[in-house]
Amino acid sequence: MRKHSNRNTPVEQWPESLEILRHLSAQTVPIAVKDVARDVSAPEISTRNRLAKLEARGTVRATRSAARRGPDRQVVCTHYVITQYGKDCVGTRVQQSQALKVCGNSVFSWAAAMGQVST
Repeated sequence: MRKHSNRNTPVEQWPESLEILRHLSAQTVPIAVKDVARDVSAPEISTRNRLAKLEARGTVRATRSAARRGPDRQVVCTHYVITQYGKDCVGTRVQQSQALKVCGNSVFSWAAAMGQVST
């Protein structure tokens, strides 16, 4: 049995990326990589690499800012916030999966459920 590869799928459609984008869309302030990794239960290095790829695609925006890591310790961290394109990726993916659940495998019923065509 051959394992499915993400190689031909855009990074913003990977399941792990969608989980990160969903999490960022629920935040009201920029969030540090370490906190994103903890919140989505993923290794920090994997999350950092995925966020870099998502930033290159324009789905998230990174900023460098100071963060407190203790009473005497202040560090500069990269904080991420989702862009409108990232929100669109998450919203579109959710709508498509809901439409597929509702209408099965008919292309015409799927388009009707998405509001593209009236039947």
